[in-house]
Amino acid sequence: MTDPALLVKIKAFIETIVRPNTEEWLAFEEILQPKKLQRKELLLKEGQVCTFIAFLNSGVLREYSYQHDKEVTVDFVGENQFTSDYQSFILKTPSKQYLEALTDVDLLILKKEAVDALFDNYKIWERFGRLIIEKVFCSAEAKRKRIIATSHEEQYRDFVASYPEIIQQVPQYYIASYLGLTPEHLSRLRKAISSGG
Repeated sequence: MTDPALLVKIKAFIETIVRPNTEEWLAFEEILQPKKLQRKELLLKEGQVCTFIAFLNSGVLREYSYQHDKEVTVDFVGENQFTSDYQSFILKTPSKQYLEALTDVDLLILKKEAVDALFDNYKIWERFGRLIIEKVFCSAEAKRKRIIATSHEEQYRDFVASYPEIIQQVPQYYIASYLGLTPEHLSRLRKAISSGG
C-alpha cells in the first residue's frame, strides 16, 4: 500500500478530471509505485521502450533528445504533472528521448501492464487516460503553433508564465535550448525584458 501522504497531490489532480468512487480509487492506488530520483539521474534513456507513466509529486524533470548530434531540451515537467514518452508507451517502440531529473524528484510510477488492466476493468480510468492523452496532444499542438507564430520575446514570456515554479530551478542554458536560442541570446532577451524593452 502506498503511503497516503504520497497520494494527496495525485488524488487532487485526478479529481479535477474524473471522480472515482472508493473501489475505483483503491484499484488505482494499488498500481502506484513510489520512486525517488536524485539530481541528474535518468528516468528514461533513448532506445528504451517506455513502459510507464509517472506523476511528479515534487521536483523537476527535463525531457531532451539529440537532433543533428546536438542536445535539445524538448520540455520540462514539474510538480503535479504526468509524464511519459507517450509515443513509446502507446506503440511499444524505442524512445527517442531522455527524461532527466534536474532536482531531486519524488514520483509515482504506473506500469503499462497495470494501466492496461485498469483501463480494461474500470471505464472511469479508461476515460481518464483518454482525457489525459487529449490534454497532452492539445498542449503539444498549442506549443507548436506558438513557436511558429510568436517572437522569441513572446516565447520567453510565455515560458515564464507557463512554468513559474520551474524558472528558478532550471539552468538558463536548458531554457535557452528549449526556446531554440543560444544562452547569450536568452541573456540579452532577459535583460531587455527586465529593463522594460
